[in-house]
Amino acid sequence: MKIVSVEAVPVNLPFQEPVSDSWGKYESSNHGIVIVRSDSGEYGAGEIAFAWFGGAFRLCDEVNEMWAPRLIGMSIYDTAGIIALLDSFCPFSKRHLLAKAGVEMAVWDLIGKTLHVPVYQLIGGKQRDRLKLTGGFPMGSVDRMVEGAVQRVSEGYKELKLKVGLDDNRDLEAVRCIRAAIPDQIQLRVDANMAWKNAKRAKELIDEMVEEGVGIVEQPLPDTQLADLAWLRDNTRALILIDEGVWDVHDAKRNLDSRAADMLHVYISEAGGIAGSKSIFELAALHGTDCTIGSMPEGRIGAAASAHVAAAMPNLSNHASDIRGFTAYVQDVTNEDLIISEGYLQVPKGPGLGVTIDFDRLEKMRR
Repeated sequence: MKIVSVEAVPVNLPFQEPVSDSWGKYESSNHGIVIVRSDSGEYGAGEIAFAWFGGAFRLCDEVNEMWAPRLIGMSIYDTAGIIALLDSFCPFSKRHLLAKAGVEMAVWDLIGKTLHVPVYQLIGGKQRDRLKLTGGFPMGSVDRMVEGAVQRVSEGYKELKLKVGLDDNRDLEAVRCIRAAIPDQIQLRVDANMAWKNAKRAKELIDEMVEEGVGIVEQPLPDTQLADLAWLRDNTRALILIDEGVWDVHDAKRNLDSRAADMLHVYISEAGGIAGSKSIFELAALHGTDCTIGSMPEGRIGAAASAHVAAAMPNLSNHASDIRGFTAYVQDVTNEDLIISEGYLQVPKGPGLGVTIDFDRLEKMRR
């Protein structure tokens, strides 16, 4: 079967509430919905998610104008050839990995739908039916963050994640107040998004947070400070989870070789798709390292792809992943929702990614 068309449709997904981190505040997110069709009449869906460096809409234009013509005519089963072609579009800018991911996951979805099997069966088989998730909540006042933490615990989340990095004193107060407001068995992690620049100061903050029950610190320092990250790993009691420092498998190798990571946070979009994510997991396994899954945050299509990877990887950490970004949006383009219950995401069971596009809604959301 051959690819007969490739289209990236630009859409804007508005957040139910603004999303904040140490880099800024966001009201909505630009995405591209990728549709790859074969001569059988079947289609596969993918997603270009939350793209910086020019934005998802610009990436949609590049896919439609430059990538699609070269993909048309290729066998849908020639995944090695398709991935090699997509890789040839990505050597000069990591932002193209986001476009590659959208096209590549659409191809996997198309193959799965054509063969009537879920994608997780195509990449190794299902290891688990549900995925433990972090309970996240927006940056804000300490009182508001405490309210968010208590709400997430009431919803069944067993591990909470709060953003830090704007104000050290506020961050420490938030950690203390949240810890006091939630049961002791609820695990707590912080995500600095590279906001801390000095390793010694980062250690001081981490040490104080560990005393309040923080067990994981996500990307405490800029991704270029590998030696400092390794030093923090050796000199603090928190697990160091590398996030912004890991896009593709080459980034993963640098962090693993530098001993900078206790765990890697793998993003389907940043890794360039499902196969790239699988490669990071496999490399990490060779180093005896577990991985969690991050979120750009993708909508339901990208989240479904993340869920299939997480379901199939033996070294997915027992610590929670972040595949919950899709819950932040007012509406999405799929017919199906993804189910979160008691802090766990149910792995989609249908063929391909387990989601289908509502084409009428897609047209209404097209930008």
